[in-house]
Amino acid sequence: MVSVTWRQLDSAAGDLRDGILSWRLSQFLAWQDIKQRYRRSTLGPIWLTLSFGIQILTMGFLSAALFGSTISKSVPYVCAGMLFWSLITQMINDGATLYVVSSRYITQIKSPLTVFLMQVIWRNAIVAAHNATIYVLIAMAFFIVPGPSFLLWLPGLALVFLCVSWMALVAAIVSARYRDIPVMIQNILMILFWLTPLMYFPEQLHQHRFIADYNPFTHIIALVREPLLGGTPSLTDWLVVLGITVFGWAGTFVFFARFRARIVYWL
Repeated sequence: MVSVTWRQLDSAAGDLRDGILSWRLSQFLAWQDIKQRYRRSTLGPIWLTLSFGIQILTMGFLSAALFGSTISKSVPYVCAGMLFWSLITQMINDGATLYVVSSRYITQIKSPLTVFLMQVIWRNAIVAAHNATIYVLIAMAFFIVPGPSFLLWLPGLALVFLCVSWMALVAAIVSARYRDIPVMIQNILMILFWLTPLMYFPEQLHQHRFIADYNPFTHIIALVREPLLGGTPSLTDWLVVLGITVFGWAGTFVFFARFRARIVYWL
């Protein structure tokens, strides 16, 4: 049982509020991360987009060959799914190393700890925006025109960011205390990759479809993939992701309040 005082809850709420209000700082740090990564590169972040495009084309054609679907159906489906799967998993993986990597700032400068969480969100949103150009090109190539359900994409994307953010924050706190956690998270996400319908359609699992249906990441991906493909996320998708977000953040907030003051000592 995690015990937490009202003072700890108030401090955690203030940290979260200040982190959100400091969005310009977190955005600046995110851009600096990307610039630093490609400081001496000619093409810069374009390398990310090119490698993503090559990966998508390979997976799309392989999916069509293995599962017997048409290329015009498989490639856009795989691209849309992998675009958001990469965003989600990278946010969680970055969260797992968040406070350890930022330890020099945390131990020397007084700032909200959630600023660094916002930095991870901004950085991965920027990278995803670059990679989205691959989907636009593929959609044009296969004449995919989003329907009225595309209006659901923005609220769905916002909900996905909220949902994944608490996962990244939990990973950051636990990994600050136990340094083996990031490797464990990478292995878990690798398993979930094969259990989530990214290269195959859920109906292709036949009697084993429950593997996809009971996988929460199936509903998270569907929430943002279906509107891009002209489909509509089901009510189940919305309710599952909303439930994960609400209960996840409720538990995470208490967890953050309980251990927030200890993070600097763990580093």
